[in-house]
Formats: sequence, C-alpha cells, structure tokens
Amino acid sequence: MTVGAAGRLQAGLHEALVEGRGGLWEEPQAMTPVLERLRQRYGNAAGRLVSADRIAAAMAAFCASGRVTGFVELKHVCLGAAAVAADGSCLLAQALLRDRLLALAETVPTTRRQIKCFQCLLRSFWSFPVLGSETNEAARAGLEVLREWLARRYEELGATRQKKPLWFATLARHANLLGAHPCDRYGPGLLRGDAEELQTAVDGLAIPGDSWVTDEAVLAQFRAAALLADEPWLGVLPQLLDIAGGHAGVAVSEALARRCIALLVLRFARCEAVDMHEGLLDAALACIGDPLRRRAIWDAYVLEADAKPADHAREMVASWLKHRLIGDFFRLYGSDRDTRRADYWQRFDPFIQALWIGLVKRSLERTGAEHDRYRRRARGMLLGFDELPEDDNALVMRIGDYLVVEFAGGARGMHLFLWRSLDAALVKRLSADRQRRYFNLNELMQTKAEARLEHRDEAANWETRFDARIRPLVWQATRGRAGLAGTRRGTRRV
Repeated sequence: MTVGAAGRLQAGLHEALVEGRGGLWEEPQAMTPVLERLRQRYGNAAGRLVSADRIAAAMAAFCASGRVTGFVELKHVCLGAAAVAADGSCLLAQALLRDRLLALAETVPTTRRQIKCFQCLLRSFWSFPVLGSETNEAARAGLEVLREWLARRYEELGATRQKKPLWFATLARHANLLGAHPCDRYGPGLLRGDAEELQTAVDGLAIPGDSWVTDEAVLAQFRAAALLADEPWLGVLPQLLDIAGGHAGVAVSEALARRCIALLVLRFARCEAVDMHEGLLDAALACIGDPLRRRAIWDAYVLEADAKPADHAREMVASWLKHRLIGDFFRLYGSDRDTRRADYWQRFDPFIQALWIGLVKRSLERTGAEHDRYRRRARGMLLGFDELPEDDNALVMRIGDYLVVEFAGGARGMHLFLWRSLDAALVKRLSADRQRRYFNLNELMQTKAEARLEHRDEAANWETRFDARIRPLVWQATRGRAGLAGTRRGTRRV
C-alpha cells in the first residue's frame, strides 16, 4: 500500500468513525449491499455455512420432484450432491437427477450465479468420502462425471468477463486437482517432507481434512517414490512403511493402507537382486492378506498399469512367506538346530501349493516375540493337533498331487500321501477358512502312505534319497510348468 493510499484510508476511517458517519455501522440495511459486494469479490472457497438440515431438506425435495423452488435451494442441492447417506444412497449415483442438477447449475441466469453453483458443487466434490471406502460403484462413477463437469466448467467460466473470487485464482493454479491424477504434482515435494504447495491449495480451496484429497496426496508420495531407482527407493522404503502404518502423523484408513502397500509390493517386485524385506512382508500380510489363501484380494488390489493382476508381485510375497515359515518352523520347533531340512524344503517353494503349520498345544501356547510373530504370519495356516502318541509338531505341504508331512523332531521322518486318497473330512478341515483349526493327525497317519523316508545319511546323504523319490512325482504333477528353479529373490533350485 502506498503512502497516499494509506493516507486516504486513514482519512476515510476518520470521517466514518469520528465525524458523525459512524451510524452506518449500526444500520444493517445499509451494510447489506456493501457486504454482498465484498463477498462477490473476496468470498472464500468455503462459502457461507449452511446447516445439514437445510441441505437434507433441499436434497429430499429435489430427489422427489427433480425441481428446485429457487436459487438458494439449488445451491443447497449442489452442496449435498456428493453426500453419501447412511443407507449408501448418493445423488451422484442417480444419473437422471445428477444430469438434471448439473444442467440447472450450468444454465441458471447470470454468470455470477453459475459461479456460485460451481463453487457449491466443488465443495461437494472435495467432501466425497475418501477413495477406497465402501461407497458404491455408481456413486464413484457419478463422482467421475462431476469431476469432468467441474474441469469443463472451470475452463468455460474462466473465459467469461465476470469478476472471479480469489479462490477461483487459487483453483487456476491447482487445476490438476480436477484431473485424472489430482495430487501427483505434489508427490515429489511431499516425499521430501515439503507440504507447502499442497497446503496452499488446501487452504485456498477450503478442502476439508477428511477429503479424499488427503488420501490421494498420500498415494502421490508412493507413486513419486516408485519412479526412483532401486537404491534411493530402498532408502525411502522404511519411511513409506511408516506412512502406510499410520506412524507418520497422518491417519491412514485400512483401505488406504492396502493401496499403499500394494504400490510398495509392485515396486519391490521390479527391483533387481534384492533379498526379502521382512517389514514389507508383514505389512503385506496385515493389509492385503496371505497371498496363498487370499489370491482374489491380491488380484483385486495389486494391479499392473493395465489393471491386470500382478502375478509376479503376489508370487514374490508368497515365496517370502513360505521361506520364512519353513525356515522358522525348524528353528523354533525342530529338535535340532540343523538347517539342512529347512534348506531342502525351501527349494520346493515354487511347487508348494498350500502350506499348513501343525503345532501341538504346548507349542501353540509358547510366549515371546518370535512365537507371536510366527503365529501372526501363519494365520489361516495353523493346525492345532489333537493329542498325539508322540508330542511332535509337523510341517504339512501340498506339492502337486501329494501331501507331505515333515515332522519337526526328525525321528519320525517324512510321510508322503496321495491327495486324492485322503478322507474327505480331512480335506475339508484343511481347506476351512479359519485362523486356526484343530486337526486329527492320527487319522491322517492311518491313511496308506505312498512313501516314508527317514533323515539318515547312508551311502548317500538323505537329501539325495529324498530327491530320487519326490522329484519324479513333483515333476509329473507339474509337467508343463517351469522347471524346479527358484525365483531371483532367494528361492533355491531343487
């Protein structure tokens, strides 16, 4: 402000407040047009506060008749357009009403009023439930229609000669928020810890804190990180896991965490010569689920750019899980500390179709961080063995057409059963979708075994004897698939 402008302002205030014109401030009728001009020029993006009851009443009337009784009611319907009711209904999901509302907002007399309707619909757009929530698909499709309408109307209204409020200029600088990838622009900055640019948009456009924009901003960091080379990406991976876990000062919903972890798994699967990452394994199990038993969920969330399931990413995590469960089984529950049996069975990783961890009561009740973590990773695969003549845990695996039972103690050897020869009740119990199920191992052991091999080194070591018996069966059952070779992430060749 110049010295001259400051002087004129001071003189005007003195005249109004000291020289007898202060009464203007006590006359609401006189102030009304002044306030209206100020709102037109400087109105904030949030607009006037409107009670939820008035919006609900306007919505109900419009949904019943498809008409509005005046401009104020039209604005109220625009404010509630993206609201999702307790029963899941949403005006955006109703194509006829949605298109009727957008037409009214676009053709209401005067450009100034069209801008007000645009503002109300923009506010409604920001307040749509977070992306990834349980909102119905029709409402999501309606939101996309609204987004495209807002993007078009922003261009059209921007080209008019009508004076625009300041928030319209802010939207001009952040028009990306009306695009298909609304927050990707802010991703690199957020990844560096710089949220200033995004905060400017949030403040200037009155975007609520629980808006879907917040979720998209979080995802933008993960997408920005995915563009980094392997080494710097691995460097920020712990930071990203903290964000996904809600440990970085940002509230993260279950749905958002699942999408974040899906992005991390996809990126990790593109790394070259990288060993298993235990933090990512545990996060994937917690947020997405066991890739061996929850394939449908993985195929729905862990997707390639063409929206096809990322099989390689799911198989990578499945391989990690099998390796850890097999290795830790012998380490925690085996009678010896020899890693030979763990190494041997880990080589069959690509062909282990299903895995179960059979633990006796005493093992299930063991306490300590390692046992807790093991049981958490094995959720859905735990078998609680009924009382046994010999108190022993067992690794149970389906490989091809066979069921392998490898006892932790080693003295009882390995038993091989033909899958189709198993009792139907036993198969049903194994297939039950429970975190833990009780299993009658005695009944299984009474089934005729195709082979029983012991871990004794004779003329040849026991691994060679096991291979001679098992490999032809596995090869026959998996003919046409890749050879018994591991992946590049630690699985060994048989």
